[in-house]
Amino acid sequence: MTGVVASAAVAITAAGVVVALAVAVRAGLRTAIPVLLDFLLAAGLLRLTVDLEWDAIAGTALIVAIRHLITAGLAFGAPPGCAGKDADAGHDRDVAGSRDA
Repeated sequence: MTGVVASAAVAITAAGVVVALAVAVRAGLRTAIPVLLDFLLAAGLLRLTVDLEWDAIAGTALIVAIRHLITAGLAFGAPPGCAGKDADAGHDRDVAGSRDA
């Protein structure tokens, strides 16, 4: 059973990296980082179901703390009304990627 859980945790981590890269391309890095951290948290919680030791609990708590700090920092540094989004995300772009006038 532990092998299955470990494989699932690795798959969740890999999926998180892929999804975060896709979100970074589409919506920007400010939006992608919390997505990646959510996937890492999910993988850590899944690992915690098998390995209920204090170091695993501390590692999961560390991921939660880092996620909250980074997400709060990204929201704090964002312009008003853009918490969790890039400042450019609201602008329309044409097919070539240049901004409309």
